[in-house]
Amino acid sequence: MALFQTGIDVSRYQGSVDWSRVAAAGKQFALVRLGSTGSSGIYVDPYFAQNVNGAHAAGLRVGAYYYTYARTEQAVINELLAFLPSLEGLQLEYPVFVDVEDASLQSLGRAQLTGLVRFAMDILYQRRWYAGWYSYTNFINNYLDAAALSAYPLWVADYRQNLGYTGPYALWQYSGSGTVPGVGGAVDLDYSYLDFLPAIRAGGFNGFRTAGPDMTEVQGYQLSVFGARTEYFYSADLYDVVGYLPLGTYPVTRISAQKYDGYDWVIFRYDGAEYWTVLLGDRNRLVAAGDACAEQLAAANAKIDAARAALED
Repeated sequence: MALFQTGIDVSRYQGSVDWSRVAAAGKQFALVRLGSTGSSGIYVDPYFAQNVNGAHAAGLRVGAYYYTYARTEQAVINELLAFLPSLEGLQLEYPVFVDVEDASLQSLGRAQLTGLVRFAMDILYQRRWYAGWYSYTNFINNYLDAAALSAYPLWVADYRQNLGYTGPYALWQYSGSGTVPGVGGAVDLDYSYLDFLPAIRAGGFNGFRTAGPDMTEVQGYQLSVFGARTEYFYSADLYDVVGYLPLGTYPVTRISAQKYDGYDWVIFRYDGAEYWTVLLGDRNRLVAAGDACAEQLAAANAKIDAARAALED
C-alpha cells in the first residue's frame, strides 16, 4: 500500500505544541482529540481548538477524533451533542474518527458494540462530517465486526514492526512513544495511505460546503473522456480545478438533477477518490456501462488523432 502522508495525533496530554517545528520535521497531518469523558462527565479537549488552528497555520492537514465510552445509543447522542458544536466553522481535511478501544465496552458483545460505532458514524455523516473509526488490532479482532464497518475508513493502532491487522485500513498508528520536534514528551506517530480531501470536498463534508446542484445517485453509467482538455474539480466550482483528466472511462456515482452555472454536472470516481466535472459534448459524455468497449475504441482513436495533429504542427 502506497504511503500518502506521515503525521501525528495529539490531545491535551501533549500540552502546547509548536506546530511550525512539527511541520519543519516533515509531518504532514495531525489528528486532534476532540474530547472524551472523565469523572465530571463528557468534556471537549481544552487544547482542541488551539491544536487545530496551530496545525492548519503550519500547513498541516487536520482531522479529529473523540474517545467514546458510549454503551447505549442515547450515550452516543449525548457524546455527539457535546462534541459537535466545537466542530462548527472548521474545515477538516481528514475524517472525524470514533475512537473505540476502552475496556469498559468489551462486555457489550461484538454485535451491539459494532452497532453503536456505526450509529455514531452515521450521525456524523448526517451532520456532514466525514466519519471513520479507530481501534487497535486485538480489540478489533475480538470485540468488533470489522466487515460490518468496512464502508467506513479505519485508523488502526498496532505498534509491532509489521502491522498485524489483516483487514482493510486507511491509516496506521504505528507508535505510541514517538518523539517529534515541537512536541514535549512522547507522541503517537501515524501513516496515512489515503487522500481523503477529494471525497470530502466532492461530498461537501467537513465544512467544505458548496451551494452546488442537487445530485441524484446513479448506477451503471460511466464518464467517457475523449477530449484532451477535460478539466475536473474538487467541488461544483469551475475555479476549484484539480487538473485535466486522462482519456478513458470513469464510473459515475451521481449526476445533477438540473443545470448549475449553465452546465450538467457529474461526480465520478478516479484513482480511489470522487471528483466533479461538467458534461461537454466535444470533450466527454455520459454513457451506459455496456458501451465501455465502444467508448474505449473512440478514446484510442482520439489519441491517434491528437498524435497526428501534433505531428502536423
